[in-house]
Amino acid sequence: MSEEIAPVIDEIKEALPEVEEARIREELERYMKYGIVLREAKKAIIKKFGGTQQNFESSGEKKLVELKGNEMNVDLTVRCLSSTERMQHTSNGEKTLITGLVADTTMIRKYVSWEGHFLEKGKDYRIKGAQARTYRGEVEINLGAFTNVEEAEEDALKDLDVSKLPRFGNLLELTLKDVKAGLSNIHVRGKIMNIEKRVIETERGSRTIFDGMLADDTKRIRFTSWGDFPMEIGQVVSIKGAYVKEWRGIPQINFDERAEIEVLEDVDFDIMKTPRLLAEELMEAGASDVEVVGTVIEVREGSGLIFRCPECNRSLINGNCSVHGQQEGTPDLRTKIILDDGTGALFAILNTEITENILGMSVKECESRFCEDESRVVDHLNQKLLGREFEMRGNVIRDDFGPTVLPNTVNPHEEEYMEEARELIEQLEVL
Repeated sequence: MSEEIAPVIDEIKEALPEVEEARIREELERYMKYGIVLREAKKAIIKKFGGTQQNFESSGEKKLVELKGNEMNVDLTVRCLSSTERMQHTSNGEKTLITGLVADTTMIRKYVSWEGHFLEKGKDYRIKGAQARTYRGEVEINLGAFTNVEEAEEDALKDLDVSKLPRFGNLLELTLKDVKAGLSNIHVRGKIMNIEKRVIETERGSRTIFDGMLADDTKRIRFTSWGDFPMEIGQVVSIKGAYVKEWRGIPQINFDERAEIEVLEDVDFDIMKTPRLLAEELMEAGASDVEVVGTVIEVREGSGLIFRCPECNRSLINGNCSVHGQQEGTPDLRTKIILDDGTGALFAILNTEITENILGMSVKECESRFCEDESRVVDHLNQKLLGREFEMRGNVIRDDFGPTVLPNTVNPHEEEYMEEARELIEQLEVL
């Protein structure tokens, strides 16, 4: 309840500066005990002690960047960027809490209201009588019982470009292993392992972005730059103001023109070799560029020689595409396996090239040799894979069904052969 009534007490103190805070708190808690809503309780307390709404002395129109977190009765002109409404349990029962982000031409700040002030995303507002307070180190706007909120005229914030504003919140400094999906305004440092320029189509036309891999001494993670920053392979960079998205369970760092990028000439990282992860470590989230080692315990249905729709590349079932109907399919090879590493099982999909290497045959050769009996391709895969231990390197995606390994390389695990060699030597020594 303290979080809920703290700004209310501050508002009443502003209106009744001669009344002790302890007395105000006592009165407020008494009203709430009897189920009186905060808005009415505040009005009653101020009236009881001889005050009126006019007791508030306006602090005048402020810009968000000017707020220090201790202002009362401020006026603002803002645009709502987001709003959420949820029920919050308090000592006085369930209460509706509204939170969101607002912006003006100077910055973005959080707003909070226990009094039903719901701001609609994309609309501009004139706010009178708000309170600025500091909560967990952040200045936020409280819309209270005496706050007046009205939609602003259309051109109130015509020069506002939110994309050029600094991101909301204090900068959070992290190592790459601590980067999680959903985080924003983070500060990371790492070495650029690779970077690639590409052009994508957006609603506003073509846009150039840069994709790559960033690494420190804890992890490797993919990044996307939406701005043209001077970055090269091998450089160690500091990235301030990034945010984290998720692609199929894999966290990815994103940043744009609002970020601060600095090349660190005197800093280097002892880049770890490709990290090897266990199945149990991959149950919660995916990962980029990792190794997994395990024994193949099953070659799944859908492996071997398949045919794909020439329109959408989906695999055909009895010559039928789920989207485009009956098709003359394009032949392809793939392998679906279950890998067990002792801590859990992982599903893996081996692409065309890897499957060709395992079989020692190309797609064309397989189609020619096994067109009459495609199941023989699966027989060959079983002979090559089942019961053997492999090392796979690539990305691990995650969905509702669990983690899936999408390897770029698959190799027999060397330790397996070393153990076989030792056993053979021991047998020869006995002879």
